[in-house]
Amino acid sequence: MVSIIGLDSDKVQQLCDAANEEVEEAEKVQIANFLCNGNYAVSGGVKGIEVVEAKAKSFKARTTVRLTVAGPAHTRFMDPALSQLESALSATEIKTPRIPVISNVDAQPHADPETIKKILARQVTSPVQWETTVKTLLSRGLVKSYELGPGKVIAGIVKRMDKTSLVENICA
Repeated sequence: MVSIIGLDSDKVQQLCDAANEEVEEAEKVQIANFLCNGNYAVSGGVKGIEVVEAKAKSFKARTTVRLTVAGPAHTRFMDPALSQLESALSATEIKTPRIPVISNVDAQPHADPETIKKILARQVTSPVQWETTVKTLLSRGLVKSYELGPGKVIAGIVKRMDKTSLVENICA
């Protein structure tokens, strides 16, 4: 996985398409995280990621940042894990939440436990729609949010989208 900084989503898609022309099917890449305008993560095979990194400057990307991950999350390459996850979720009791769950798959609120299970399974193979999710939260009245753990990446993204948002970082 690699973060592409400084390109819009269309340019990142063009970059992925160009990289995919040079690699075998198992090494192809796709956008895995739509974080915010100018910040997208690409995931896939190692060779595909290397080609993306090599071509990024020619597409006018400001920089790339290799991410340490265990696999090509949020892409079709995770299809083999889907049936196991669906099986585990079918055996898991999920109660109707007190507040709707906003999914990163479709950036929509969900309250039905069976729908939530299906959306959770899809999350492993679907790109994260973080930018649209934050816009949904802001449109529904989000005034303060919390970022758990070290770093302030999420706070930075939220602030880029709405400078008046309050984001508190909570780190152990």
